[in-house]
Amino acid sequence: MEVKDVFDDAFCDVTKKIVKLDLHKSDEKMQDAQAVSDFQDYREMIQTQGYVNAVIVCRFSNEMFHYITNTMNNGVTPSGEELPLYINEYINIACGCAISRINDMTGQLSRLTVPRFYQCGEPLEGDLDFREQRFLSYDSRLGKLQVYLFYSLNDYEEGK
Repeated sequence: MEVKDVFDDAFCDVTKKIVKLDLHKSDEKMQDAQAVSDFQDYREMIQTQGYVNAVIVCRFSNEMFHYITNTMNNGVTPSGEELPLYINEYINIACGCAISRINDMTGQLSRLTVPRFYQCGEPLEGDLDFREQRFLSYDSRLGKLQVYLFYSLNDYEEGK
């Protein structure tokens, strides 16, 4: 099992099902953890605890962010106060799907924390120093989504 592949499937499946958008993998390379913290885009962070200890950071282009939030609000632009609620729900669903699959595949338990929304330019809080780092980058007709996976597995070697 590759953690990256499980998250890749989850993000592609959930995005297609929930917001009717196909994600296409891009060849962009991962930047270092400090650069992830300093990005000037909309970002969302969620953590897992248990078998998979992780920090997942999602970075949205402006177009992608607004498309997801508007679509999840039935095509209506949410108020500024509501924007984080819709993007939090999207991340909860995508990451929850991935963690549920990992739990089912391994028979181990991991849980998600409450996601945290970061405005453009707001520095991330938390430690991104994990043994494993993976990167997923997507293009779509409506912008970009990048997913940074910082994680470690308890009593498990990836690839088995």
